[in-house]
Amino acid sequence: MAASLNERFKVFVSQLPFAEVIDDLDLPPGFDGSKRADFLVENRKAIIELKSLEADPEPKINNELESHQSREEYPLFYGEMELSKVLKHLPDGDEIQKKLFYKISRSIEQSFREANRQIQSTKDILNCPNSIGLLVLLNEKISVLSPEVIAYRVSQLLTRTDTDGSLHYKSITSVWVIFENFSLKSNVQTKLLPSIVIDGPSAEEWPDLGSVVEMLQRGWARFNGLPYATSKIGRVSDSQFVRLSELEKQNQKSIHRHEVWRKQYRDNPYLKALSDDAVLSHGARLVSFMAPNFLKGGTRIPFDQMVQFMEGWTHFLEEVRIRGLDLKKFQKMVVFNQKL
Repeated sequence: MAASLNERFKVFVSQLPFAEVIDDLDLPPGFDGSKRADFLVENRKAIIELKSLEADPEPKINNELESHQSREEYPLFYGEMELSKVLKHLPDGDEIQKKLFYKISRSIEQSFREANRQIQSTKDILNCPNSIGLLVLLNEKISVLSPEVIAYRVSQLLTRTDTDGSLHYKSITSVWVIFENFSLKSNVQTKLLPSIVIDGPSAEEWPDLGSVVEMLQRGWARFNGLPYATSKIGRVSDSQFVRLSELEKQNQKSIHRHEVWRKQYRDNPYLKALSDDAVLSHGARLVSFMAPNFLKGGTRIPFDQMVQFMEGWTHFLEEVRIRGLDLKKFQKMVVFNQKL
C-alpha cells in the first residue's frame, strides 16, 4: 500500500538538515503529547505543526440540500452541479451557502485551535519564543475542501482578533497548505500540485520566514520528484485549479465519446452568447428532433444524423452545467414542443 501524504511528509521533514522530530527529543517533565508540536527546523527558527484534513464534510452538504429539495424554487438539474449554482436559485441561497461554508470548514478551525496551543507550548517549554509558528495543512482526498475554500477560511482565521484587538491565534505565523487532489490548470498535460503559503499579519515581524518556507517548498518538490515553480497571487480562486480525478480523466488515451464532445464544447462554447431561455429552447428542439427515434413505431433517424443530435445534446447539457440552469422550465418546453 502506498504511503499516505501525512506519512510521506513526516519522512520528508525528518530527513532535512537541522530538523528535529520533537517526539524523539529528551523533553522536560510535563511536556505531554497533547501539547507538543511535530518538528523544529533550521536550528529551531521554525516550529512546525502538521494537520491532515481527513474528515469528509460532503455528507453535511448533501443533508443540507436534501432539506431544501421539496421547495418549489429548488432547481432540477442533470448530473452533478456546483453548490453555488444550485443555491443561486433559492432566495436565501447566500445565507445557506454561508452556513455550509462554516460547517464544511470546521476541521480547519479545529486544526488552528490545536496547532496554536501546541506551538505556543513548544515555545514555552523549549524556550524558543522567537521561533516561527508554521501550521502545515495536508489535503490528500477531500475535494469539497478546495483551494479557494481552504485559502479563504485560513485567511479569516489568521486575521481573527480578540476584543482587545490582538490576534486570536498568536502562535501561528503562517500556514502552508499542500494538496494532492487538485492540479493547477495549465496548457501542459501534466499535474502541477498546488502548495499554497498564506502569511498572517505577524509574518512581517519574522525576517527568516521567507527563507524557511522557500527551503521547505523547494525541498518538498524535490522529495516528490516534481517541478518547483512559484507565483505570488492576491486571491486564490477555484477557477485556477482542476480536480486531479478530472485531469486524469482528460488525459486518458481512451475516453468515452461524450467526454470528447464535452471537451470540444468547452473549447468552443457556441451557445454562450444565447440567453438562458434561448439555451433551454435549443435543448427542447433537440429533444423534439430525437424523440421519434425512441418512440414505439416512431420514424428511425439515420445513424449519422442521430450522432450529430447526440453531440448537440451533450453540448447543450454542458452549457446547462456551466450556467447552473434550472431544468424545470426545460421540462415544460419539451412537453409543449411534443404537443405541437
